[in-house]
Amino acid sequence: MLYVTITFMQAKYSVAIHPVGIVDIDHATGALSWDKENLDPVIKSYIKKYLFDEGFIEHALGMLDPAIDQEINALLQSLGDSGS
Repeated sequence: MLYVTITFMQAKYSVAIHPVGIVDIDHATGALSWDKENLDPVIKSYIKKYLFDEGFIEHALGMLDPAIDQEINALLQSLGDSGS
């Protein structure tokens, strides 16, 4: 089960992952802190890779831009117009 909470006033971005509990991602550094102690290093490594691959770390750091670029929007509209 995956549960994500974030508010803009928080210093951390929290992701709840069943096997490891809650993982907090610091907004400024991207550093991870773990709810459970004494986790297997292999599991921690896998979870770090998962969080990076799925964009959680980039999102916590504010690196993802959810706004659609105007050039992309124009390209998509031109593709729709050319089919008519």
